[in-house]
Amino acid sequence: MQHYCAGISGGIFKQSTEDVTLKYRTPLSPATWSLFMWDFIYVWFFFMFLYFLAGLCRRGVYEWMYTTPAVLPYGFHAMMVLNMSLNITWLFLYHQEMLLPSFIISALMSLTEYLLLFFSCQGLKVYGAWLQKHSPADLWFLRVLVQNGLAVYAAWGSISTLLCLSIYLENRTATSKCDCAMVSLVVLLMELLAWFLLENFYLDEHVRYVLTVYPVTILWLAGSVTQSALPGNYIYDFSVVILGTACVMFVVRLALVSWRHRTKPLYSDPFTVRSPVEIALTQRGVFH
Repeated sequence: MQHYCAGISGGIFKQSTEDVTLKYRTPLSPATWSLFMWDFIYVWFFFMFLYFLAGLCRRGVYEWMYTTPAVLPYGFHAMMVLNMSLNITWLFLYHQEMLLPSFIISALMSLTEYLLLFFSCQGLKVYGAWLQKHSPADLWFLRVLVQNGLAVYAAWGSISTLLCLSIYLENRTATSKCDCAMVSLVVLLMELLAWFLLENFYLDEHVRYVLTVYPVTILWLAGSVTQSALPGNYIYDFSVVILGTACVMFVVRLALVSWRHRTKPLYSDPFTVRSPVEIALTQRGVFH
């Protein structure tokens, strides 16, 4: 909602977010047509919060669904409040063209987005077996609406942070435009490679069904490449390489998830499932 309001100039905002983005265009900037992703994210979040609200009216095997099982712990809700507060702060800073503070706040937003995804994945790992047995529909709602929605938000927010970094370096330092874009693109490639290794070889039990990171990256890079005023230069070529790498990663990821879904189910022994009450007694602090 805040991005929708900020997209309309006037009132408390003298210019729209798109106006500022176009004013500080860089080789990493996406095409205007791809900026619909912010609206898409908040529509996704709208349905996610509708699902949360539905839990207030539904009873499970033991208690109301919003309390038992406590898949999304205290830490998740605290991070959501903090993230939305940072989001609003970033809008005011960005519209005032305060480039360094807006970059810092954007980086903090990205950190809270990662933590939101972490809390949701950890909670589903803990309570997933019980949901698989007693409420499989909720298990898939959490995977699709919550985990993949947060992954879309985190991926888009991470690249937006790299764009803010490129804008700051280009306009407030003596660094050339191409060098600024190259720094952000190298970081993006490193993040993609790190995520690919982590999700496929170390965190499979936590993030197996998180699939939306690569489509978001592909969309941004496709928009960046199509709007490039310098096709053929090394920034354009490197962007195309990362775009191709993201496409290959996405195909490999889909193949691995499909294979593991059939041959290595996450919850294969329904007879050892503990109740949510027993599980809750083992959780402490922000995980409770």
